[in-house]
Amino acid sequence: MAAIEELRNERLKKLETLKNLGINAYPSVSRRTHEIGEVVRGFKKLKEEGVQVILNGRVMSSRGQGALIFLDLYDGTAKVQAVIKKDEGGEEALSFYSSYVDIGDFIEVTGTLFETKSGQESILVTKVAMLSKSLLPLPDKYHGLQDEELRMRERYLDILTNPELRELFEKKAKFWNVVREFFNEKKFLEVETPTIEVTTGGAEARPFSTHHHDYDLDVYMRISVGELWQKRLMAAGFPKTFEIGRIYRNEGSSPDHVQEFTNCEFYMAYADYEDGMKIVEELYKKIAVDVFGTTKFTTRGHEFDLSNEWKRIDYKEEVLKQTGLDLDKAEDEEIKNKLNELKVKYEGTNRERLMDTLWKYCRKNIAGPAFLINPPIIASPLAKKNPDGLTAQKFQPILAGAEVGNGYSELNDPVDQKERFNKQQELLAGGDEEAMMADDSFIEMLEHGMPPTCGFGFGERLFAFMVDKPIREVQMFPLVKPKEKSSDKISRKISLDYFKEVEIKIGKILECDPVEGSDKLYKFLVDVGEKDGDGNDVHRTVLSGIRNSFPDKGDLIGKSVEVVTNLAAKDLMQYKSNGMLLLAVDETGNAFLMSPEGDVKPGTLVR
Repeated sequence: MAAIEELRNERLKKLETLKNLGINAYPSVSRRTHEIGEVVRGFKKLKEEGVQVILNGRVMSSRGQGALIFLDLYDGTAKVQAVIKKDEGGEEALSFYSSYVDIGDFIEVTGTLFETKSGQESILVTKVAMLSKSLLPLPDKYHGLQDEELRMRERYLDILTNPELRELFEKKAKFWNVVREFFNEKKFLEVETPTIEVTTGGAEARPFSTHHHDYDLDVYMRISVGELWQKRLMAAGFPKTFEIGRIYRNEGSSPDHVQEFTNCEFYMAYADYEDGMKIVEELYKKIAVDVFGTTKFTTRGHEFDLSNEWKRIDYKEEVLKQTGLDLDKAEDEEIKNKLNELKVKYEGTNRERLMDTLWKYCRKNIAGPAFLINPPIIASPLAKKNPDGLTAQKFQPILAGAEVGNGYSELNDPVDQKERFNKQQELLAGGDEEAMMADDSFIEMLEHGMPPTCGFGFGERLFAFMVDKPIREVQMFPLVKPKEKSSDKISRKISLDYFKEVEIKIGKILECDPVEGSDKLYKFLVDVGEKDGDGNDVHRTVLSGIRNSFPDKGDLIGKSVEVVTNLAAKDLMQYKSNGMLLLAVDETGNAFLMSPEGDVKPGTLVR
């Protein structure tokens, strides 16, 4: 750190000297005549013509001293070698460069093209001007940024010093261009739908929530690319639509999951999931050939070829084949036992979550290309039923052990859809934060009538699989936690401003029990030092969603904790929760209950 600060101070001195000389180190215009890429491609002709060129770019490396300096100049289109010779008209340029220019600076060079004795195509510089003075050095060109967190935090430097990463993002841009061209050629209308919604829909995921101050309305960031909106457009008479846009899901992180990403969804009227599988297979093959120049890929330990037959894999048959469990007959407890036998960790105890976890175990063994079909209707609240009434007309392409898309024959029966929404509300009430919200206005639209429709969604996760990278790696600027100050030991879940208005007392946990029907809630009986009119102890019931952080309730009983005691009692599940336990997370991300130091009497006022 000291060395970097010393370098910064040296560059600040150079900057101050330039200012004293009346030289603007950050001018707004340049006199560039050519991009470096143009010069590299047309070097021979430009050299023969003997034209003077003015190039702009960042100094990426510099070598030599005295009367001769070589430097590499890069402007984003290409890199070129620049040569400054004292005895060939470059005395003034050499003096300016040596005195004020550092690696990382953006400069303008004027000169003519020539080849060195070794045949290196170069520009012989006669004039140098400063375009932007850098104060911090670039990473070592041979090693780049090695620290993973630093790479993501200073992504601009990571891209600058890593040509393969730059190529990856150029390829990703082409990926989305090919998708857009595909749908335009098939006469789909590109649309834009709301990203802020009163209710979220189109997926099962926990949303981000925010507040619309002008309307004084709690709203959510969307979790799908306008699924329910695009279906409204089917009712409006548009036969085919698609949208490419950002979506937001407030969920955990993994190599295949981030909270903000780009997806595409398309909808076509008078079509079913069989039609959807045909167009998706065609689309994925086109992406492979146009973007990557091949249909063969190796990723996540699997090899697959998109030109091969796309097999149809039945959900229940595959689970039976891999685990020996018949989901039509198995009770929930049997599924749990099977998951435990397979050493598969699972969250949630309702049947939908248990089956989904078991399926994901099986899915990892499928290389693809394949389509998963006929999943249970319970896991498909927006899809039409098959004639058996138990499975859905749903399809998901599988590549390298993962689902890389999701589509179905869209449910357009308003009565059935209402019943499905009601079922999802029961799951929400039971603590399943990923269950789907009900949308009454969507039901109203269905009652007006929506044609038979097929819909499908996929996103940059597909691109990540094709390049065999974690999805975080294929995002230009993935979310990273802000730098913490050394004095900032604890990041509280609640804004500190909030504590100006609340009363916090020490409480002692007397009892702790899981709330039936919820995967996350504990019901606590807490002594906060309160008594009734007769002097008898009065204990509070407090519900808190910390079960996942503290799976062993025995660790909590008898513990002294900080409790917010002046909140209005709130109905939660079948109980009235009267207070809030304070939770914090340390700098490593581990959660813990705020507790007093030493033995403190229940009811003691903290603030």
